[in-house]
Amino acid sequence: MGNEYNYVKCPKCSHDRNASTLKKCEICGQELGKGGPPIPLLIGIGIFLLATLGASYFLFRTGLGSSTASNANSAGTAPSFASNANSAVDPSPSFAARNVDYSQLREYLRQKNWRSADRETYERLLEAAGPKAQAKGFTPQDEIDTLSCNDLKTVDKLWSEASLGKQGFTAQENIFRALGDWKKTYAQVGWSTISGTPLIDWNYNPQTKRMEYKPGKEPNFKNPPTASLPTVERNYNFDVSFDGALKRCGF
Repeated sequence: MGNEYNYVKCPKCSHDRNASTLKKCEICGQELGKGGPPIPLLIGIGIFLLATLGASYFLFRTGLGSSTASNANSAGTAPSFASNANSAVDPSPSFAARNVDYSQLREYLRQKNWRSADRETYERLLEAAGPKAQAKGFTPQDEIDTLSCNDLKTVDKLWSEASLGKQGFTAQENIFRALGDWKKTYAQVGWSTISGTPLIDWNYNPQTKRMEYKPGKEPNFKNPPTASLPTVERNYNFDVSFDGALKRCGF
């Protein structure tokens, strides 16, 4: 069975049953060596070429995939050949819903300049709230209700990271959850006494249309108590619920 296909075709008379060991065609006597390679050899060459091409294509595709994955990994992203309009993007801490620039706040916090950071938070959240808040110097209820959670979480993250978790909205809400009472919370963080007397208080400047701390009624910026900063919308904007906005945003 091993020699079943071991024949050579005669180039002259086309007799294709010549044994490969013959030098001449057994029908016409034509020398078989002049007729080209035997059929089994041609078949073998064809199979070899097909296998080689297939292997080369596989290696090429594998190398292309590895290169794409490597390039994507080096860039910090998964390989993708199509855009995904629904993919969630974590916004930069510098820019949120209204394209508010928090870079100056970040710098003040990096310097542990709590006074300037507190003021910058006040200004930037007026900007984040909307045009009414910017014009008035405090946030009306309709803009509190639509205040972006991205902005609140950005501000909270910056404060929390700079203070090792001691300041920011999350720290304030954690104390409230632990005490279960806002009067106790305000007393704990130094905003008022347990009876409700303000320890931080504000005046409204009609020229600048901004809130300003009353002399002797500002926070302890040198050694701020845990969760005492920032003070935005506290002890002056009594017609709205800033804490409602924090609750809406999952704090």
